Amino acid sequence: MKKMLIGMTCLALLGYLSLCAAVWHWQTRLLLFPRVGLTRSPKELGLSFEEWQVPSGSSQIVAWKIAPAGGASQWVLHCHGNGGNIDGRLELAKELCQRGIGVVLFDYRGYGRSTGAITREGELFDDAQAVYDRLAELHQPIWIYGESLGGGVASYLAEKNACKGLVLQSTFTSFLERAGENYGFLPLSVLSRFQMNTRARLANLKVPVLVIHGNRDEVIGFRHGQALFAAAKEPKSWVEVNGGFHDLPEDVLADAVAAWMAKVD
Repeated sequence: MKKMLIGMTCLALLGYLSLCAAVWHWQTRLLLFPRVGLTRSPKELGLSFEEWQVPSGSSQIVAWKIAPAGGASQWVLHCHGNGGNIDGRLELAKELCQRGIGVVLFDYRGYGRSTGAITREGELFDDAQAVYDRLAELHQPIWIYGESLGGGVASYLAEKNACKGLVLQSTFTSFLERAGENYGFLPLSVLSRFQMNTRARLANLKVPVLVIHGNRDEVIGFRHGQALFAAAKEPKSWVEVNGGFHDLPEDVLADAVAAWMAKVD
């Protein structure tokens, strides 16, 4: 009986270690869901745009600079989430342009037509920084907008650059905290090459922050948005989208962002 228990314990431990090894090896596939290629362009939505190829390490990052018909005095750099690519964010760009706000959308390496592949957190930051630098050469001020996982990227940019303000939409407090809600039985702090501690970065920011979260978000719980707002320093603003899920209506988002920018500016 004792030998059987020891054998079962060893098998269980071997299985657990195998699972840890699999998570370590496949973590980018478990976290990131890029859609390769682009099926639409801003032109199909009647938007005027320029396409950029921005070097980032050994990768080329594709970005679209989308301007309102009458020109823009304010520019938003949008950092998208872990799925899809920039052609899925065109409706938001159109709504912002209709409110006189210029937008730059970009794809991280491995997404859309951007070359390369993400293997660690820092590469997401590098790609975003490269596009920010290109935009900063042309326009100021710049507002940084992060959607979902992109909020972790956006908060990094806001900490490192002199931006005008930061928008966090449907964003987690940290990647490890969110992952721990599902996989708390794993030593994620040891295994994960992704940390993205958005809440910790907010403590270092001196720019206005807008937090937007749907109170029925099924992917990143509402409490994450509440915690981010609590962590942010003044001046800060909060928009709770009643009945809103993880993906929020573009017109609601654009209205909230435009109103906040007008108030801050």
